[in-house]
Amino acid sequence: MSNPIISVIFSSYNGASRRLQNTLDSFLAQDFPPEKWELIAVNNNSKDATSELLHRYDQRLPITVLDHPSPGKSGALNAALDVAKGTLLVMTDDDVEANPDWLSKIAACAEANPEFGIFGGQILPNWEHSPTGNRLLEWVPMGSTFAIVDTRTSGPCDPTNVWGPNTTVRLSALGADVRYREDIGPLPGGMFAMGEDQEIIMRLCGRGVKAYHCAEAIVHHWIPASSVNELWVQKRGERLGYGIPALFPKDVPTGPRIAGVPVKTWIESAQWAFRAAILYLLPQSKKRFWAIWKYYYMRGYRAGIRRYASATLAR
Repeated sequence: MSNPIISVIFSSYNGASRRLQNTLDSFLAQDFPPEKWELIAVNNNSKDATSELLHRYDQRLPITVLDHPSPGKSGALNAALDVAKGTLLVMTDDDVEANPDWLSKIAACAEANPEFGIFGGQILPNWEHSPTGNRLLEWVPMGSTFAIVDTRTSGPCDPTNVWGPNTTVRLSALGADVRYREDIGPLPGGMFAMGEDQEIIMRLCGRGVKAYHCAEAIVHHWIPASSVNELWVQKRGERLGYGIPALFPKDVPTGPRIAGVPVKTWIESAQWAFRAAILYLLPQSKKRFWAIWKYYYMRGYRAGIRRYASATLAR
């Protein structure tokens, strides 16, 4: 395809055993003309039948399958960006189901708002089990926890409200030099720094690119039942904390350090550890939940300071 309007891009690690087929089937149902878009799917070091599943759609979707053997979502997405031809680059995940008019709405929104270079859309939850009555969902921010954006009004938006499963960037805004940071983002196993999608958007906005929320462009993001519990959300807080020094190195406290971590951070960590210990044995409550969450966050934050020490010291 020589001049597509849209390039849809996603990376999949062992997606065949999860929701990848549902994602691809939702792409089959798009009402956007197939000659006007391309799909670049990156098989990122999968150990299951992800590659075989992607190739089963060769004749039904305008798909290009890339094999990226190096683990890491950010590197896989960069490989796709290097070959994408669309004037609009649509980044998503391998566990979404897109509305049939998703691409049409993105294209129309971008055409109607030429002064904007970043577009987000609604990301609605696709719950494995109904969470009705789960108090946890009343306590946590749905965006940073589950990448949910349910704003129903279109218009200029804060770039922090543009999330990975439904992110569009104009090729002209991205250029040849802006790519995902490969030292952050999902990696199989172990700890990784969250925020690769937010980081690239923040960099673009730092260059003057403006963001717009297109409420009519909707995807549904799979949320397994195993993610809707306190321990999972608290451990996610640890990954969030781990990435903060990479995203905001200038916000790391200055002054003396012990074992590579500022004394001020050790003091704050100790305060939250004490609160979490006091509240741990008490019944579930919002106060108890956030004390434990903050304990995990600070544990990740300390590890992130050590991991990204060169950036946090370069001031």
